[in-house]
Amino acid sequence: MKTFTRKEYNLVHSALQKYELYMSDEEKRTSQIIQDKLYYFNADKIVDSEDDVFDEIVADAEEALANEPEINGVRSLNFR
Repeated sequence: MKTFTRKEYNLVHSALQKYELYMSDEEKRTSQIIQDKLYYFNADKIVDSEDDVFDEIVADAEEALANEPEINGVRSLNFR
């Protein structure tokens, strides 16, 4: 699926919001699902690729904390 530009997404969003007055509850739920699919269509792919980056950042932070000297039994809270 081709991604929408912000301008295109805003147009669809505005149209659905203006038409909401005439929607039943079922149509309102469907409208929300459509908007979520348009806005978050590849969120799963983004999260999967960012998990590795996040794990690497956490590992680096834990290593830096482990290497910090203790002063009176307390480690520094400053990260480099």
